[in-house]
Amino acid sequence: MNVEHIPAEDVDMLPCGADWQSRHLESEKRKAEIRDRIHKQAEQGQKTAKDYFRPAKPTPSIYDSDLKRVAVYARVSTSSEEQISSIENQTLYYTKKIAETENWNLQDIYSDEGKSGTSLRKRDAFKRMMRDAKDQKMDLIICASISRFARNFSDCMTQIAALKTMHPAHPIGVYFETENIYTLNPSSQYSLDIQALLADWESGNKSRRMILSYDQRIMTGQYPVADLMGYRHTKDGQLVIEPEEAKTVRFIFLAFIQGYNYDQIATILTQKKRSTLRGRQEWNGVMVANIMKNERRWGDLEARKSIVVDYKLGKVTKNNGNRCSAYVPEHHEAIVSPEIARAAHLVASSSKKCGVQDVVVIRQGALKGFVGIHPNWNGINAESIRSLCLSTYLPEEVAKLNKMAEMRSGKKLDMALLSDYLTVSGTCFINQSSPVMTISKNGIRFSKACHTRLDDCEYVELLYHPILQVVILRKSDHGSSTAMHWRDNNDVHSAFSARAFSGLVFQTLNWRRNCRYQCRGICRGHGNAKFLIFELDESRILTGKNQYEQENCSMNLKCRLYRSKWVQSITVSDVMESGQVVENPMIGAIPSRNEVQRELDDLLMSM
Repeated sequence: MNVEHIPAEDVDMLPCGADWQSRHLESEKRKAEIRDRIHKQAEQGQKTAKDYFRPAKPTPSIYDSDLKRVAVYARVSTSSEEQISSIENQTLYYTKKIAETENWNLQDIYSDEGKSGTSLRKRDAFKRMMRDAKDQKMDLIICASISRFARNFSDCMTQIAALKTMHPAHPIGVYFETENIYTLNPSSQYSLDIQALLADWESGNKSRRMILSYDQRIMTGQYPVADLMGYRHTKDGQLVIEPEEAKTVRFIFLAFIQGYNYDQIATILTQKKRSTLRGRQEWNGVMVANIMKNERRWGDLEARKSIVVDYKLGKVTKNNGNRCSAYVPEHHEAIVSPEIARAAHLVASSSKKCGVQDVVVIRQGALKGFVGIHPNWNGINAESIRSLCLSTYLPEEVAKLNKMAEMRSGKKLDMALLSDYLTVSGTCFINQSSPVMTISKNGIRFSKACHTRLDDCEYVELLYHPILQVVILRKSDHGSSTAMHWRDNNDVHSAFSARAFSGLVFQTLNWRRNCRYQCRGICRGHGNAKFLIFELDESRILTGKNQYEQENCSMNLKCRLYRSKWVQSITVSDVMESGQVVENPMIGAIPSRNEVQRELDDLLMSM
């Protein structure tokens, strides 16, 4: 096997023994020269390195001789009597301790009551302390333990570092008495890290224990209850009515369904000096609204409506099935009935808070089946108003009405009448002098001719037949529960907010929501029995200024004859028929507006 030849002169030779010995002697010689130079400098009085040396400061201590302005921070997580007593004891203890310690002067005591240590967001006293520290108002902070200072590891270490570095020449230390840790002492850093982590872990573990405990209580039916406006809780977890506060709660619900808004109710309660749960006598609209949202006021109980997702952030969010919950109907005695509560919620969902409006049904005469409603009351839907209408008819009458409605809509036409017996729609004859009702998705507008035909009366009532799709506008008076203010002195009210009624009509007739529809009115009767009839299925679409699109240009002759015969049969007594206030299918049985007003008056007298 051939091996590559390497010349001897290219190979670095290891030092032999003589070479190593010579280098060692040379090193020892240099060391001796350095020692001799240092000794000569000392003997000759020259400065040495020791003369230039500056020792480090002694390890910081809270009891050194420097005068210290001392601040105290105390915190308790709840506002219970025991915890408040604890914070008072801490205040007295540290006030005495600082007064008895030499070179210590009390700067201030910062205490957060009922604040969680997992976040800094709501700890106002802690924030004030940090601002004062930035202004160099203190030299030392004393705290009972790390868990009182912060239960969040990140917050704890960040704030301690900030106190050290905000003024590097004069750092501020924190002394934790329980752990005997002073943050300016370098040797305490390791212990501080461990104790802060333990405080953080303990807080998380406590949160997990509470969640598990809550789960177990819900599973076993031991629902957590607390005092709330109108109720007090007993030792065995029952809610009992507090009579005086119950008056306030009931007044809020009844006033709201009667038409008062949140701020008006709050003003009345403030004037009456009604106390809140916390004893205050000043109310606002938000407080009133929140009282009506709580299901416990109508006897139900919902456990765990909201949850805290992250115990460190403490942000409360709605429980959308993230954790177990329970809803218990009829859990305790109610202050208001579920029907009144349902009515209040319907009013709250209305675009215009006009209170609960009565629903009137005419049960006899030529106007049988017509339903009187307030146009802006959304507490009734198409299905409910149809069922109220049909409840006034016999089965054979219902069949006849349905057949007529199908013929009018074009779904069912007699073949013999299909081509030869159609009549022109009334909207083809609309002119400037015609009484016209214009319906949009948000409201109703009546032409000036409508006012003229009804002799510029002060109040009118709107009646609607969901099968015939006919609207009747008749004279009314202030006492009618469904009356609309038509004229006020010289002011004529031509437009009405009617999002609820308009939505019902648009849905029933499949109208286009981005359009407005006009219907021609026919005036009948005389004196107080005058009325206008508007046929909704004979409408024209208003597409622009003076631009129209005909919805239905013709009508079946049978329908036309039936309608003409029906209109001619309407007598004065029919027009004057006031109808009957009925139970709203969407709400249930609640007192009438007059009954509600009487109870409100009684409550105000007793407050």
